[in-house]
Amino acid sequence: MRETAQAFEASFIAQMLRPMFEGLSTEAPFGGGEAEATWRGLLLDEMGKQVARSGGIGLADHVMAQMIQMQEMQA
Repeated sequence: MRETAQAFEASFIAQMLRPMFEGLSTEAPFGGGEAEATWRGLLLDEMGKQVARSGGIGLADHVMAQMIQMQEMQA
C-alpha cells in the first residue's frame, strides 16, 4: 500500500513540475533539440519518483491513510 501511495505522490509531483519546464528553450550549445523535448517527460517522471522517495511533500502519507480507511470500511 505504501508503494502505491508513493507512486501516486511521484506522479503528482511530476505533473506539478511539468509547467516549470515547458518554457525552457533547448538552444545550442548544450540544448538537445527535439530529443530533449521527447525525453523531458521521462526525466520529469524520474524527478518525481526521486522526490517522493526522499520524503516528498507528505502526500503519500495522506493517500495511504485514506486507503487504509477505505479498506477498513469494506471489512
